[in-house]
Amino acid sequence: MKKIIRILIIFVLCMPLFTKADAVSYNITNYYINADIVENGNLKVTELIVLDGTFNGYIRDIEFKNSRLENEGYENNQIYNASNIKIEDISAKKVKNVTFDTINEKDFISLTENKSANGGYIASKIINGNSYKMYFKSKNEKVAFKITYLLSDVLVLHKDIAELYWTFIGTDYDDKIKDLQIKVNLPKKDISGNFRVWAHGDMTGEIKAINNTYLIANVKNLNAHDSVDIRTIFDASLLNEHLVTKKTENKALEGIVEVETKRANEQNKKREQIKKMYYVFVGATIFYYIALIITWIYVYIKYDKEYKSNFTNEYNREFIEDYNVEVIDYLMHKNITPNAMSASIMNLIYKKVIIVEEIPTEKKNKEYKFILNDNQDKINETEQILIDFLFTKVGHENTFTSKELKNYAKSTETCEKFQSSYTSWKNKVICDGKKQKFYETHYKPAAMGVIFLLIAVILNIFLRIMNVYVTITFLTTFIAVVFLIYTLVFTKRSKKGNDHYVRWKAFKKFLQDFGSFKEKELPEIILWERYMVYATVFGIAEKVAKTMNVKIKELEANGVYTTGYSPTFSDWYFFHSINNVFTNAISLNSTAITSLHANSSSSSGSGFGGGFSSGGGFGGGGGGGRGF
Repeated sequence: MKKIIRILIIFVLCMPLFTKADAVSYNITNYYINADIVENGNLKVTELIVLDGTFNGYIRDIEFKNSRLENEGYENNQIYNASNIKIEDISAKKVKNVTFDTINEKDFISLTENKSANGGYIASKIINGNSYKMYFKSKNEKVAFKITYLLSDVLVLHKDIAELYWTFIGTDYDDKIKDLQIKVNLPKKDISGNFRVWAHGDMTGEIKAINNTYLIANVKNLNAHDSVDIRTIFDASLLNEHLVTKKTENKALEGIVEVETKRANEQNKKREQIKKMYYVFVGATIFYYIALIITWIYVYIKYDKEYKSNFTNEYNREFIEDYNVEVIDYLMHKNITPNAMSASIMNLIYKKVIIVEEIPTEKKNKEYKFILNDNQDKINETEQILIDFLFTKVGHENTFTSKELKNYAKSTETCEKFQSSYTSWKNKVICDGKKQKFYETHYKPAAMGVIFLLIAVILNIFLRIMNVYVTITFLTTFIAVVFLIYTLVFTKRSKKGNDHYVRWKAFKKFLQDFGSFKEKELPEIILWERYMVYATVFGIAEKVAKTMNVKIKELEANGVYTTGYSPTFSDWYFFHSINNVFTNAISLNSTAITSLHANSSSSSGSGFGGGFSSGGGFGGGGGGGRGF
């Protein structure tokens, strides 16, 4: 489980590295629209668009004509289009806390037309309207753009009522809007009882009439390309009949209510279907999670939980003779670390296959000469690969020096040969480890992980198709990915592997606590040299060497005969230096390989309020927007 947590933490921490620091990245936190119905049938609109993030500005496309409108009657009628649009003001400012009243604040900075720099805007023609590119640069800040414009001839005056049917957010809007609020104000209070309001679009939206004076509509988390239009009817006497251009000879109240009732009923049916589907998905998701939890527990117990070892002692002093010292590194980590190479060399020194001589130097770091002794019968196949590499490729005539090894590892001419030889030796050690069958191999857990991921993906696809929003279902994919990663990265040692693992851990603890043992509890001194070989593979050679050196002096002070223990092996600095020779060589080689690759050449997308009805975007106008 720790591996999974590390993978997820690294993934999250590295995400910013893949994003350009100055790239356009923002959210629309607020979109507030205030629309005043004018007695002559015009509509004065003020939009407040609040962006939070990094951007150069914002583009707003405003259409006064909807090309989709072509029918007669009270749906899709071209009569709902405006005849023109006129910009009155474009301004912006940096903000922190935003409310609907921010739209009325006086400290906005007016943007200059035909100025393509911070504090300006450029207007251009688009089909059925105008586009306004507003420049106001931000870096991780919140900016409010305010646009005020007048739409001509928007209202329709029928015999019995006046009507507004307008698309405030068109399908060309590229951004998700977290908080959309639209307020439409009547010229005066309507006391006729004919004030009705409808909205079409996202079914989570709501609209209501307030005090027979204005309507307010709001949507949370409106998706990109989802349109929102508003329809309202009110007393015809609130408009000036002599100034209004668009008039009909129809009594429209009954027809409009009939159309909107039909659309509301259709939307309510969809709501009921979605509600049923919601509970179906909730039930399916709960069942999914229960099945996943049970499967996860099953996988852990059967395939991940380690076997119980028969060895229960705190310390172990006995060697396991089944394999060479470097194989222990594979058992402990299922990988080979630089300690394994140092331990293998130390073992060859212990077996007198290699003789080490210090090279006199005035430098702070000691240098050594390694000489291959005539004890070939004491080495195995894996050690032979290491010897051939060190004494043939790095050195010559059965010798090599620490300086030659360092230069061979970091030289651009030979660093890849070093990497190849070192990798060959590592692979051979891993092969030796696999022959011991320390770890179990199972494919069923990964198959289970794939199956659960596929089920999660299918669930979410159906969720999208059915247009249902269930948060706990959205999370299934993420959790399924975590489970799949778990099934791929966990390892379980075999009964033999875990028994040996526990014994070697106890052996390591024995070496770590070596200094706390009394003289009579210590093993024969002839074994101490070999203990140092194993201390090297565990990465504690320096500490153990210091402890043994102290013990040697105590024994000699007490008159104990210590012949048979090499003074070289009691010199902790010797271990420090020898270990550094090989670990530094591996580190230098890794740096050299990285540098070599980095410098190589590069390789050649009713009407009394309530919920929204279906099918937004059939009012007049429209348009869209996007940041840049």
